[in-house]
Amino acid sequence: MEDNELKQNGLPEETVDKVVDEVVDEAAETALEEKPVAKPTDGKKTEEELEAENEARCDEALLTEKFCLTYTLRFKDLAKFNLRYSLLGFSNLVFWVVLILGLAYLITSWTALGAQKRALTIVLLVFLLWYVPIRALINAAKSAAYLRNQSTPTEYHVCQDGFVICQEGQRGLLEYNKISRLKETKTTLYAYVFRNSGFIFPKDIVGDRYEELRAILQARAGKQ
Repeated sequence: MEDNELKQNGLPEETVDKVVDEVVDEAAETALEEKPVAKPTDGKKTEEELEAENEARCDEALLTEKFCLTYTLRFKDLAKFNLRYSLLGFSNLVFWVVLILGLAYLITSWTALGAQKRALTIVLLVFLLWYVPIRALINAAKSAAYLRNQSTPTEYHVCQDGFVICQEGQRGLLEYNKISRLKETKTTLYAYVFRNSGFIFPKDIVGDRYEELRAILQARAGKQ
């Protein structure tokens, strides 16, 4: 409300000034409340800046897209991956040492052990023998159930310098030089990023693009 309007309505001048001051103060307070306050980042980028950079990198990579793979990993794909790591991984070396020593003890001490101790040792060794693969299969079942519950399959956009991976509305760029090693079996190509994690490309799902995908990864994986 303007000053002259207030005065025309018969309000004293000092009352008009007070009302104007209150309106101005209230507007200033509202503006301060609505204006986002910049937080000190100590040189670190904000989440918004990082997200913007990620989107820009994905958009740039997609300009060189060669093809796109869209699929959801199955239980058997995840089970094979988990079993390979669980049974052949270096981290389970202690498990195998304990198992072998236990078997050696059982064999060499068979006659010295009583029936009760032999039975107890056998039960313990059977439990150890099955614990690792069963745990791997349980984890595979959980991962498969999680992937099945997603609204859309995962998209792997194979580009010049890396994968643009789209999952549940989120995008990310994985450059080929971040892949530490490749492992190929009769049914699957594994691209490891870390020692116990990576990407699974089943031959029967990838289909006609499998040879092209393998050639790209063999030429670019782990290389700057």
